[in-house]
Amino acid sequence: MADIGNSLTKAFDFVWGRFLDRLEGLTDDEYFWEPVPGCWSVRQDAVGRWRIEGDGAGPTGEPAPDPPPFTTIAWRIGHIGGAFIGFGDRLFADGKITDVDYASSATDARAFLDAAYRDWREGIGGIGEQRWWSPIGPAFGVYAKDSTVDLALHVFDEIVHHGGEVGVLRDLYRRRGELGCS
Repeated sequence: MADIGNSLTKAFDFVWGRFLDRLEGLTDDEYFWEPVPGCWSVRQDAVGRWRIEGDGAGPTGEPAPDPPPFTTIAWRIGHIGGAFIGFGDRLFADGKITDVDYASSATDARAFLDAAYRDWREGIGGIGEQRWWSPIGPAFGVYAKDSTVDLALHVFDEIVHHGGEVGVLRDLYRRRGELGCS
C-alpha cells in the first residue's frame, strides 16, 4: 500500500502548481473586481488592516447570510490562504492565531499564498503514517474525532474548489466586455 502522506503531498503540490499557474499576471483590478453588486472581498478595516469579509471573520464573527454574497478573487484567495493558516495553526502549532493580515494587492496575494502554503506543506510533509489516521483533537471542535487525512482532504478541496473559481473569474474578467460587465 502506498504511503498516504506521500500521496497527499504529491497531490497538494500538483494542484498547488496548477493554481499558481492560473494566477500568473493577476492585476489589482482583477483581484478586486466585483462582477455583481454587494460582493464579499478583502477590505481595509477602520485601523487600516486588510480583512476578509464574512467567513465568520466579521467583527462579531457573524455567520454568513443564506445565500452568501458573491465573492471576489481577493476573497477566494484570502479564503484559501486562511484555510492553510487557520487549520495549520491548530494542527501543527498552538492554535492561538486570532488575526490574519490579508493581501492588499495582487502582488501581495501571491506572497500571502506562498507563505501560507509553505507553512502548510512543511507541516504535512512532517507527518508520520500513524498521525495521518489519528484524530485531530479538541482544537477542531465537532471535528475532533476526524483524522488528519480527513482534514487534509478538506483543505485540498478548498484549493480545488476556490482555485477553480479564481480561474473562471479570471476568464470572465478577460471577456467582461463581451458579457456587458464593467
